[in-house]
Amino acid sequence: LLDAGVASGGSQPYLVLEYIDGVPIDRYCDDHALDIAARVRLFLDVLAAVAHAHNRLILHRDLKPSNIIVTPEGTPKLLDFGIAKLLDTDDPDLSARTLTGMHLLTPDYAAPEQLQGGDVTTATDVYALGVLLYLLLGGAHPTAGATTAPLEQMRAVIETEPKRVSE
Repeated sequence: LLDAGVASGGSQPYLVLEYIDGVPIDRYCDDHALDIAARVRLFLDVLAAVAHAHNRLILHRDLKPSNIIVTPEGTPKLLDFGIAKLLDTDDPDLSARTLTGMHLLTPDYAAPEQLQGGDVTTATDVYALGVLLYLLLGGAHPTAGATTAPLEQMRAVIETEPKRVSE
């Protein structure tokens, strides 16, 4: 985030963001035929970015490959804090700014508590990171099946025990 404010006239808020040239992390790994060690090294940088957000009491809530862009130089950038949530704030006005009144999420990367409308915590992001790592190391989503029906996809996240990546 480079700048934010309200346009003259006071009715239109704006954000000025850095342009990130790159591709989603899963595509970057595949396009560059990264081995397991290189994928893990890249993922460690993603973990550092998420830890940085968590240390500032920000929960991302939508970690997925398309929100992690890797530059041509190999640097991952964590993007799209559009549905992020402030954690543990005593200011009800600040906390209310992150309420949506509906569940905004990406079902394939949402934690079971998100899908079930429960409380979200840093563990919610950790779950999504686990799904992402599984995808990067195993080449497939841990609970993806043949169905594209949203309800079945959500049920799979909650009920399916993924096989080990090594299998």
